[in-house]
Amino acid sequence: GSMVLNGIISGSLFGGVPKSRMTLFAGPSMTGKSFIVQKILANAQKEGMIPVIFDSENAIDKDGAENLGLDTSKVKYVPTFSIEECRNTIYDFLNKVKEKGQEGKFIIAIDSLGNMESQLQIGRMEKHNVSADMGSRAKAMKSLLRTCTQLAGLTKTTILATNHIFEDPSAMFPSLVKDMPGGKAAVYFPSVTVQLARKPVKVDKNIDSELAVGQKNYAGVILRALTAKNRFVKQYLEGEMYLSFSSGLDRYYGLLELGEIGGIWKNVAGRYEINGKKVYGKQILANPEEYFTPEVMQALD
Repeated sequence: GSMVLNGIISGSLFGGVPKSRMTLFAGPSMTGKSFIVQKILANAQKEGMIPVIFDSENAIDKDGAENLGLDTSKVKYVPTFSIEECRNTIYDFLNKVKEKGQEGKFIIAIDSLGNMESQLQIGRMEKHNVSADMGSRAKAMKSLLRTCTQLAGLTKTTILATNHIFEDPSAMFPSLVKDMPGGKAAVYFPSVTVQLARKPVKVDKNIDSELAVGQKNYAGVILRALTAKNRFVKQYLEGEMYLSFSSGLDRYYGLLELGEIGGIWKNVAGRYEINGKKVYGKQILANPEEYFTPEVMQALD
């Protein structure tokens, strides 16, 4: 759904998440994690893959998923609460995939890692035990992620996951890569980890800021993505996406800045100089095919 996101993950505007590997999207609440994952599942489904969703947040609903292009009648939906339960189900499922020779046919999404509890802590809750968790969750998460990364390769299964991040407002030197539930394993086991942030947008001359029906203030959000880890291209690449509340994710947003950095065009007093004309970004994004010609896209790529 976003060429800039494709680019920072794969190195190409026409690429995407790596097949047979695990990709993690992490960020605070309302940064589009579930939205992006469902868009990827919908695109994979169009390529003939079968989505399997492990949902620990009750955040994925039928109508919302279908609006993003998913055929929910061909999706296996698995509500989950325990990290170990999720791990064991994925282990059993992917072993059957290998036994039946169905490698490469499935794409799995876990939404989200941070909302699952360890089985030990669940047992304590059942006994009304108020003891604190002394590391069982991190150990269980490490086991889940190790299982996913190993079996993804063996069965040619693409795995997506979402997670929350923690900010430390007291840190004198804030870390570029944020902490998240599950410890360091949650950052470094996936092949690609994309860290997301958001900024609400009211009116911007470079964005189609039409309000959705019933809205009074914000037209959408700018989503900033950083690859905190990437095994395929350079890590710490950044890009911006625009998610409109009325029309969805803008496929071309962020390419204007990329073209400016690459010297394809210049930004002159807020307008872009293209083929001798000075045009506002909003006009370009409103008619992307007119300006993002195959030659321009090749240069941008």
